[in-house]
Amino acid sequence: MLKYLPFIVVGLVLIPLTYVQWRMMDWVWTSNVPAQQCAYLLQTEIPQEIGDWVGTDNPVDPEVRKTAGADGYISRTYVNKNSPDQRVTVWLIVGHFRNVSRHTPNICYRGAGYEQVERASVQPFVVEGIPKSKFRTAKFKGATNQGQPVYERVFWAWWKPEPLGDGQTVEDVNIAWTSPEDPRLEYGFCRALYKLYFTAVSTEEEAPIDSVCHEFAEVFLPVVHERLRESGMVMRNDDLPDNYEEVLQQMEQANEQGKSEDAEPAEATESSSEEETAEAA
Repeated sequence: MLKYLPFIVVGLVLIPLTYVQWRMMDWVWTSNVPAQQCAYLLQTEIPQEIGDWVGTDNPVDPEVRKTAGADGYISRTYVNKNSPDQRVTVWLIVGHFRNVSRHTPNICYRGAGYEQVERASVQPFVVEGIPKSKFRTAKFKGATNQGQPVYERVFWAWWKPEPLGDGQTVEDVNIAWTSPEDPRLEYGFCRALYKLYFTAVSTEEEAPIDSVCHEFAEVFLPVVHERLRESGMVMRNDDLPDNYEEVLQQMEQANEQGKSEDAEPAEATESSSEEETAEAA
C-alpha cells in the first residue's frame, strides 16, 4: 500500500490544479458577459457628432469583425464640417484579449499590400481634463487604382477596464490608452479589452505630431473617457441590459444596409478589399 502513496499524493495535488486550470481557461478563452456588456456601451454611447466633427458609419465585413475579435465595434469616419478635407477614421472595438491584443497595423497593413515607410514609435496624446495616453503610430504607403502613391498614418492603443473596488464609483475610473510592445503579455487574462485606431491620410513628409488625428483626439478622447467609464461597473455585474440583443441586431441591420448603399464600382473592389483587411488589424 505504501508503494502507491506517492502516486496518491500526486493525484491529490494534480486534480485540484487541473480543475483550477480548466476553470481559468474557460474564463479566459470563451465568450464572456463583461465583453458583451462593454460592447453594449460602445454601440450606444459614442455619438456620431462631436464638436465640429460629424461621423458616418462604415460597413464592416463579418469576417473582418470575427478576425478582430470584436464583440462590439465602431467603424466611423469623422469629417470636420468647417474643413471637409480633414477626415479621421475611427476603429474602436472591444472583446477578448486573445484577438483584440493581436492584429496590429504594422502586421495587417503590410498583409493588405501596404508598405510601412517608417518605424513605429510611441506618441503621447495630452488632452486637458483626462489622463495622458500613449499611442503607437506608423505611416504606410499604398497605391490608388491609377498607381499613384497614397500615405496613411495610423495611431493605435488599448485600454483594459478594471472592476471597481469597494466604495469606488464611475468617477474613480480614469481611461488612459496605452500601447505596450507586447500587448498579449500586458493584457493577458483580460476578460474585456478595448482597442482604438485613428487613421488619416498623410504625406511623405508629415511628422506624427502634425497629423490631423491629434486635433480630432482633443475632442474625441474626452467623450470616450466620459461615456466608457461605466465599463468598471459592468465588470462587476453579470446582468446584460434587456435590450442588448436588439441593439446588436440593429447594428447588424444598419451594417448590411450600409454595405448595399455604399456598393462601389468593380474597378474599386481591390482597393476596398485592402482597406477592410487593414481595418481588421
